[in-house]
Amino acid sequence: MSNEELSEFIKRNPLKIACVLVALVSGVGIYLTNTKIEETKVVLEQKTTEGTRLEANVKNSAHLPAQVEELTAIGQKVQNRLVRASQLATNLQYFYRLETDSGIELLDLRQTSSGAGKANTGVGFSISVKGEYPVLIGFLQRLENGPHFCRILTASMSGSSVDRAGPLTLSLSLELLGQP
Repeated sequence: MSNEELSEFIKRNPLKIACVLVALVSGVGIYLTNTKIEETKVVLEQKTTEGTRLEANVKNSAHLPAQVEELTAIGQKVQNRLVRASQLATNLQYFYRLETDSGIELLDLRQTSSGAGKANTGVGFSISVKGEYPVLIGFLQRLENGPHFCRILTASMSGSSVDRAGPLTLSLSLELLGQP
């Protein structure tokens, strides 16, 4: 088909040609729109997720100053309860005060580990005490509820039986939570 014949065909059928062109342009538009819809759905889901996360952050941020203040206060309380491994005299004085307050007789007391090198680690102690059964139980309760975090590793009791009167010997291996 030559250019003259094509030109003649277009002049005789302008409505048909216009309809074909509109159909082609519409088909290309629909194809492009459908591919964009899938991409747009993915972007919308990402933006919705991010928006939900940001909304939760904004809503929860109203309480942050109070929570930071509370956590700081709790952290300070924990710091105050830690022993310092390097302060041997102060650490031993704690057990001497327990001896006086509870009425037990302190037989042996040694700091067995320094906790060096690690932050918030156990400072070990080996302790032997002598006393009546109720007094020893009171001593253990004072250790448990005392100003320092205490963990008893091993315990052994010897002496007369619990049913008979007489002193018992309690040997403990324990750790107080501390710093180097």
